[in-house]
Amino acid sequence: MTARDRVRALLTGFAAGVAGGLFGVGGGLVLIPLLTAFFGLRQHAAHGTSLAVIGGTALASIFVYAAYSHVAWSVALAVAITSLLTVRLGARWATRLSSRLLTQSFAIFLVIVAVRLLWKTPTGSGHALELGAMGLVLDAALGACVGVLAGFMGVGGGILAVPAFTLLLGMSQPLAQGTSLAVILVTAPLGSYEHSRHGNVAWGLVPMLAVGAAVGGPLGSWLAQILPHLLLTRSFAVFLLLNAANTWLRARRQAAAVTAPPEATSARP
Repeated sequence: MTARDRVRALLTGFAAGVAGGLFGVGGGLVLIPLLTAFFGLRQHAAHGTSLAVIGGTALASIFVYAAYSHVAWSVALAVAITSLLTVRLGARWATRLSSRLLTQSFAIFLVIVAVRLLWKTPTGSGHALELGAMGLVLDAALGACVGVLAGFMGVGGGILAVPAFTLLLGMSQPLAQGTSLAVILVTAPLGSYEHSRHGNVAWGLVPMLAVGAAVGGPLGSWLAQILPHLLLTRSFAVFLLLNAANTWLRARRQAAAVTAPPEATSARP
């Protein structure tokens, strides 16, 4: 890896870390498009590499949320335990898709996330609702879904966990984000392990990406405590929509390059 690549990896990890800490999603939504665009990774490798990095982002970020008492540890534990049972399944499903289909799936996923972010999240009570046995069942079901999504999309599952925590469990936005990061601490390493078994982790990039994320994560977490969340959320949603459009167009270009006849690909204007 050249010095330029190291700097680029540091900055990429930093950007992902800031986004991950800011929105409690680990940073994979930012990291995956950057890994494919700037480092030329295949979509499968970008997903696996993202999971290998965002666990460190969550670890670096969660200290800030915990300092503000914005982590519901009991909920995080219940969700994390069941997510362990399904995260490898999601990773296996990802390996069975073609690069084009996985890229298009990720673009659609970005659009769905952006729409959710543009939709104003109700303000929670500031703590998780006590639902008794039904709450445990809900946490277990949510953990299963988070695990599949984390393994398949390479994003840690926070983008599903955060809105679920606010809408279903009545958490405030900061509490939901901190709890999501606690779950990602568990799902991301196991998901990256499964992707690594299929050769879908660019380990040479991981150290520098992780260092950048470790710096950016706490900064984003601190900003999440003091900045207007609605403005930040909607700005991030626009960023996701732009990335979704770029990702979809890249998938179409890849498909066109594969299907074009040799004489067409070699023709000059």
